[in-house]
Formats: sequence, structure tokens, C-alpha cells
Amino acid sequence: MDVVGKEEKKDETKFDALGLDPKLVQAMHKKKGIRGPTQVQRVVVPAARMGKDVLVRADTGSGKTLAYLLPMVHKLMGEGDRKGWKALVLVPTRELCKQVADEALWIANRCGNAFGVTNLASKGKSAATKAALATVEDLVVSTPATVADCVRKGVLPTQVLQERLQTLVLDEADLLLTYGYGEDLQTVTNNVPRSCQCMLISATLNDDVEQLKELVLHNPQVIDVHPEKDKKTGRTGVAETVEHFKVECQGKDKLLCVAVALKMGLVAKKTLVFVNTINTGYKVKLFLESFGVRSAVLNAELPLNSRQHILQEFNKGLFDHLIATDSTSAKSNANGKGNNGTSPKRKRGTQDGEYGVVRGIDFRGVRTVLNFDMPEDINGYIHRAGRTGRAGRTGACVTLCAEDETAFLETVDRHLQGDQEEQCIKPLEGLTKSQVEAFRYRGEDVARRITRNAIKEARAKEIRMELLNSERLQSHFEDNPKDLALLKHDKTLQKSPGLAHLKNVPNYMRDSKTLAAVSDLSKKRKLESSSRRGTRPESKNAVAFLPASKLGCSKEDDELTPMEKSVFGSKLWSNRKLIRKTGNVRKNKRRSR
Repeated sequence: MDVVGKEEKKDETKFDALGLDPKLVQAMHKKKGIRGPTQVQRVVVPAARMGKDVLVRADTGSGKTLAYLLPMVHKLMGEGDRKGWKALVLVPTRELCKQVADEALWIANRCGNAFGVTNLASKGKSAATKAALATVEDLVVSTPATVADCVRKGVLPTQVLQERLQTLVLDEADLLLTYGYGEDLQTVTNNVPRSCQCMLISATLNDDVEQLKELVLHNPQVIDVHPEKDKKTGRTGVAETVEHFKVECQGKDKLLCVAVALKMGLVAKKTLVFVNTINTGYKVKLFLESFGVRSAVLNAELPLNSRQHILQEFNKGLFDHLIATDSTSAKSNANGKGNNGTSPKRKRGTQDGEYGVVRGIDFRGVRTVLNFDMPEDINGYIHRAGRTGRAGRTGACVTLCAEDETAFLETVDRHLQGDQEEQCIKPLEGLTKSQVEAFRYRGEDVARRITRNAIKEARAKEIRMELLNSERLQSHFEDNPKDLALLKHDKTLQKSPGLAHLKNVPNYMRDSKTLAAVSDLSKKRKLESSSRRGTRPESKNAVAFLPASKLGCSKEDDELTPMEKSVFGSKLWSNRKLIRKTGNVRKNKRRSR
């Protein structure tokens, strides 16, 4: 049975209509940034409350996490007794584990701690995992590998799962097998009782999801929720508020195009840059540093604590550009399956096999996604573009396309077009050839200095700094969490200071067409900002979210700490006060005249 958005009841515009526990409803009303349930929540929550197995397909940023957390928490609050392993949420990455666990903890704290939450994947080492299992709470969030490892070693008795587990959720189901969790999922699901309610949540439906459906679900209700307009246009999985652009260039000119786009303000901040390899990420960072564009790097080599802190600082708006390594392509081969039909095993090494930021992670306030490297497939493009334009907000996805990548981008464009004839991925206005050529002499001079040894040294320096931040100072930060603000992840990695004149763009290097495009973009941003401050028209399928603040913060936990205010205050905290102060000074001058 398929359920789409148009079949939902018209009165289900508030959490009260979903039949949830009153404490849970009250908590949702107090949650910043949310006015009411989204379309996917209005459809999924009633079906899940009936105890049915469900398979949910919904766009990125549509509120899928709360769609399965709300009925799960409602069931836990009705139990009364506190026992571990009543509910289990399996996600592909540790970053997503923390995000889901934090969301559940927020709900628990505002519901009188009627249930507990354990993030099993955050422990890392086996000794810490054993200690966590001794005091495990009602709701457990983990990766499949962590739970399966505990089962194999006998740390987690299979009898516990068979007797206690009531709800199992596989979030980002289309990615679980890609990450090589096939054997781990088999180990876990073999010990799931028949009476357990199972839910599969995904942004796309593919062969992997069908395989998990046969493995986990029993006579499921299929819920496919996405806007009616997207069904006609074929924009499966991508919000219609996201604009798509391309920059056709030679592969060697990609660095130059990124620097021009960011330096000239052709793309809106905050910017999330995706690369396919760690070395490329550091190469982009070093190149941008030379032009005075500060950025941070996020990849699987960095310690877990550092990765989580980088995400927190980026979401708070303490830096504007984040270069993230998309490791999804490295985790899958051409077919994504082994010879026996199972997913290939993950490679063990210095990199964290459970790292991933392309899917599921809520990067708050991201206005532009910039694909420096082309994604592995169409689903990879969809999930990258899904990091912006979330919860009904506008965003842009800009892709740098070399000559040998044109065919793939045309395939993506046809997928986005659907039945429309108009091209979806359009050229980025303002990034003219003359503007790029104006930067070429400087860019080629900088690129010659970024050698393999320079990248290797920068990579080693970053790891040393983050290991120091993560391990040696861990106990201090546990006692003084506010001091984390002193750790800046956008520090320069260059061995010698760059040339000062590269940070400024003289007038003779500014192309008139580029300046006109920047001016138009600035006017467009002001109009969007003013419209967000005003009232939005109510519509049947409107996403009921409040607009994000200038810092990209939408949660109470994301407010700047006193230490952060002292460190970053001149840039972020006192802008409004300065504006008011200068405004009052001007008024007093007029009166004195």
C-alpha cells in the first residue's frame, strides 16, 4: 500500500493531532525552529503508532529523523519501566549516530527523562563499549558494526535482544550496504524477535533497500512522501528550493574557479565543498589559504572528537567554508556487491571506516554546496545537494565539470528534468572566462608551490594538531567544556606565510559582468532575508519550519558559549549592537544640527 502526501488528513497540521503523549507534544511545541509536523511526519507517525513495519522514502531534509523518533519515544514513555535495548537505531556513520542521539536526548530532557539514550558508537574502544553496555539505556543508537561486534564477542548476549527489543530502525538504509555492513546486519537481524516493529528509512529506493526489506520487514506499509511537483519533474530526492549550476572548465583550472567563486562572492556563505580524496581536500585548503580564504577540513583521518567538534563549530557559524571528503565512492566498487551477493567488507586502516558526512548529517545554514570532484553516481549527487535547501530554505549546488565529466553531468541533468524540457543545471552566472583569466597568473604561481610534499606536510600537521586536541586535552575539556572554543579548526597549514598581496583583489582584476552578477546575487539574498522575516503563506504541503538565524543555529544547544563570545565576538556576536549604536549616533547628529 502506497501512501503519498495528498492522502493525509487536512487537520493534521499540529503535533496534537498525531495522538502522541502530551509531554512529547509539549516538548515539540517548545522546540526552536519547528512550528508543526512536516509532511513525512504527518504520514509516518500514525502508521508507526499502529505497530506496523514501514518502509519510508522521503527527500533529504524533510524531517525523517523525528518521523521515526516520535512514535518510538511515544512507545517508550508508555512502558513505564526502564530497561535497556527496548529500541535500536542503526545508522551508517558515527557522525549520524551523534546527531540522532542528540536529538533523542533533547526530547528525553524535556519529557522528564522518562527514557534514556545511549550512543554506543561514540565509545570507540572495546573497553569503553563494555562499560557502556553495563549501563545501556532504553534507546540505543549505533552503527551495525558496533552492535554486531558486541554480539560476536559475547559482550551482548543474544537473549537480551530476543527478549527486550521492541523497535528496530535502519536509517539511511540505502547507504548501509554500501558501507559494507551486510554481514553485520545479518548478525543483528538474526537475533531480532518476530514481534519487533521494524522501520526502514531512506531518501532513495534501490536494490540495496529492497534487499534489506526482504531481510528485515514483514508485510510492510510502503510510504513514499515527496512533493507532487517533484513527481512530475523527476527531481527525486532533491528539494525544489535548490538551484543547480555548473562551471565547465579544464581539470587543472578547478582550483582557480573555486578561488574566484569564493573570493568574488559568487556563491553564498556558508559553503560546503565536497572532494573525493583527502589529499585533494588539503590541496584545496592550501590554495584557498593563499588568497586569504580560511576553511576547515573534514575527513576520515581525523579523530572522532575532532570531527564532531568541527561540525559543531561549522553549524554555529564560526567559520564559513568547510571542505569535506566524500568517502562513499571509496567504500563501493562498480557493482556495490561481492561475488556472493553480499556487500564488500570495509577496509581497515588508519581511516575511520564509519566516517561519513554526505548523507543524513544536518549541516545548518549551508547556502551553497560546491562539488569540486564529481560524485560517484546520481544518488551521490542527490545526497550532496541535499545538504542545502533543507526544511524549505533556499540553496544552490554548484558543480565543477571537466571535459571528461560532461556526460555524467548530463545524465544527472536528465534525472532532475524529468518530463520538463528546460535544463535544470545551468551555467553559473558571473564566473566569466575573463574573470578567471584575471586570476590565472596568481593562481598558477600559487599552484606551483603546492607540491606533493607540501600536501603531505599539511596533512601530517593537521593530524598532529587534531590528535593533540582530541586525546591529550580530552580530560581537560570534560571538566571545562567551554574551553573548546579555543580550538580553531580553520587555522592555516602553510609552512611559510603566504604573500599578503594575494589576499586583495585590485580593481583591474574585477570583471564588470562578474560584479554585476555579484550585485544581483546580493539583492536576491536581501529579498530572501526580508521574506524570511515576514509571514509565510500557509499551504497544504508547506514545510512547517522557522527560518534559520544568521549563525545557522536552530537549537538551544547551539548558542555561543561565553568563551566563544569572547573569542569570536567581534565577528559574530556584536554585529546587531554595532548597527544599533551607529544608528543612534547618526540620529543624535541630525538632532544636534
